Amino acid sequence: MAIKFDDWQDVKVAFEVARLGTLTAAAEALNVHHSTVLRRINNLEKNLNVRLFHRHARGYKVTESGDKLFETAQAIDNSLEGLHNAIAAADSELRGSLLLTTVSGFMDMLSNVCEQFQTLHPQVQLEVILEQKRLRLDHGQAHIALRVGPKPDEGDYIAQHLATLSAGLYAHKRYIAKHGMPKTLDDLKQHNFVSGLAGFNARVPYFGWVDEFIPQSQIKLRVSETSEAARAVIKGLGIGGLHKSAVEGNPDLIPILHDQLHWEFDSWLVTHHLVHRTAKVQAFAGLLKAYFSKMPNA
Repeated sequence: MAIKFDDWQDVKVAFEVARLGTLTAAAEALNVHHSTVLRRINNLEKNLNVRLFHRHARGYKVTESGDKLFETAQAIDNSLEGLHNAIAAADSELRGSLLLTTVSGFMDMLSNVCEQFQTLHPQVQLEVILEQKRLRLDHGQAHIALRVGPKPDEGDYIAQHLATLSAGLYAHKRYIAKHGMPKTLDDLKQHNFVSGLAGFNARVPYFGWVDEFIPQSQIKLRVSETSEAARAVIKGLGIGGLHKSAVEGNPDLIPILHDQLHWEFDSWLVTHHLVHRTAKVQAFAGLLKAYFSKMPNA
């Protein structure tokens, strides 16, 4: 039976299952419900009258018939991806949308760059996507990513080092007035902490340290955004990690055992190689690199 045009979304969903091996992973990648993935697979197999997967406890394994279908689907996906990036790469005008993705904790840091860019290039609509999950630049989900941690090593990505950032533990003076100032690591046993939700703490060094060394009973608040964790510290809800840049200009934030507890981590400007040299990307990247070049390390 020929696949009708309306069935292509079913093919896309089934292709993700074939690529990732489980319904759960495919649902997460596609940002849909687990039941939607299962329904589309069943619908596709019914329309084709063929079994595409062997179901087993560890996941879904592609059948011989499925392998033929997904080989073609892979070729189509590659062609569409190449077409998307080629069109984006052909854009040499400073107009349209520019998509930047980063975590919420960097929005204050980026505000000056965004304002400069808007002033210089008013025909470009800047969209900042604050997302803990890393978006796929090769799928056009964003044009520029600002990331921290180890150098990104995806094959088609271009990663440029921006700066080495520093962070430490801080508390608001209101918190210190109420709970006292910890003077030793052992004193931390008497204090409350702010951290992030499980899932992205490994990428945030101070959240990771809190999770490893502070008992759960002392972590009084967890939030899903780094900016909200900083806000909670500023509101006096506990001791928490902050970037040095977030502390500057706020004398009410007191460093906690800075000589013993501080972290350095690298920040990266990341683009896909096919859109790297477009006018919009280069214009914003230039402002971003100039801003970070003036930022003092440590």
